[in-house]
Amino acid sequence: MGSWDFPRLRATCDEVHRRAEVTPGLTAVRHSGDSATYQDLAGALTRYDLVAESNGLGVGSSLVAAILHCLPRIGSLDEPSAVSTAVGQVVEWLARDVGDGYGMLRSVG
Repeated sequence: MGSWDFPRLRATCDEVHRRAEVTPGLTAVRHSGDSATYQDLAGALTRYDLVAESNGLGVGSSLVAAILHCLPRIGSLDEPSAVSTAVGQVVEWLARDVGDGYGMLRSVG
């Protein structure tokens, strides 16, 4: 996975919110037996943004918290490295159409 700087993370979150407005019920991602819609992720992002901001945390914290909130089985994977890898895969999937397509995964359409 490449560098996850603030603009890239913010653009990924903005894309989730944009897609939630257009297709709220569309499944955004599936992983470890769980799935989340764009509406689910956007709602969690909004709530975790408030928590992160009030505690001096960055947008990356909000994104990871929203992913783990909406896809709780990721958090129960055996190894911390497995959790990190799974979250990274989800972030790459969500960022697939942002800018130059930051992620290595692509949607078919």
